[in-house]
Amino acid sequence: MTETHEEYDGRMLTLLQMIWGEGFLSPGGPQAVRDIAAGIDLSGKRVLDIGCGLGGLDQVLLMLGAGHVTGIDVSPGIVERGQERIRRSGLNKKIEIKLVEPGPLPFADARFDVVFGKDAWLHIPDKAAHFAEVRRVLKPGGRIAAGDWMKSPGPYSRDMDYFFEMEGLTYHLVTLAEYGTLLHEAGFTDLRLDDITDHYRLEAREELARMQGELAGMMLAELGEAGNAHFIEDWRSLTVVLDKGELRPARIWATKPAA
Repeated sequence: MTETHEEYDGRMLTLLQMIWGEGFLSPGGPQAVRDIAAGIDLSGKRVLDIGCGLGGLDQVLLMLGAGHVTGIDVSPGIVERGQERIRRSGLNKKIEIKLVEPGPLPFADARFDVVFGKDAWLHIPDKAAHFAEVRRVLKPGGRIAAGDWMKSPGPYSRDMDYFFEMEGLTYHLVTLAEYGTLLHEAGFTDLRLDDITDHYRLEAREELARMQGELAGMMLAELGEAGNAHFIEDWRSLTVVLDKGELRPARIWATKPAA
């Protein structure tokens, strides 16, 4: 899990849900979860969502047929909000959100049928150790289905450094090829790695337009002038690194061998 705990402050949580929907902190909202889970039989399955945020992801996974979803995160504030959301939804017998510490996963071997992630593993510095733990807690034949953010080869440009500065978050990005190598070395097979940069670069521009248009009044009211200006510039910097191909969102599927 990520080495940081409370990087997502209240302003950012408010903004992200304005853009992607209540309970969602990453691009695409519910539809992105459906796209990542497409082709995976979740019927009655036990799912682990690593980096669950506010639990919106987990509600979609349950709607897609999962028998039980365990969501984990390292941010006490986010977990508390997520737990309250799930309690209000009445789904707390089917969805459990737990606060964990960075490091080894607090679960027995071969506990889960599917491990899910949505744009959260980019915060994890030691991805080799992370994938080893994912493999350990998956049952034989278990699946990974995840979305994550990658980088282009080579050093970061000034535009990427500026984007990181505007985000105020800790990123540990690798290339998609390196991601695939790490999964292979961890013992996963049936790898499928899809770069969706061209898709999200268009969506990000639409998001920026909404922030400057239909969401402008709400953003000013909720974030104030300074907060509104900051996030508009943050999103502009996001569109720059997406257009340059330096930030590269992707989707990843892999299987733990059955034997």
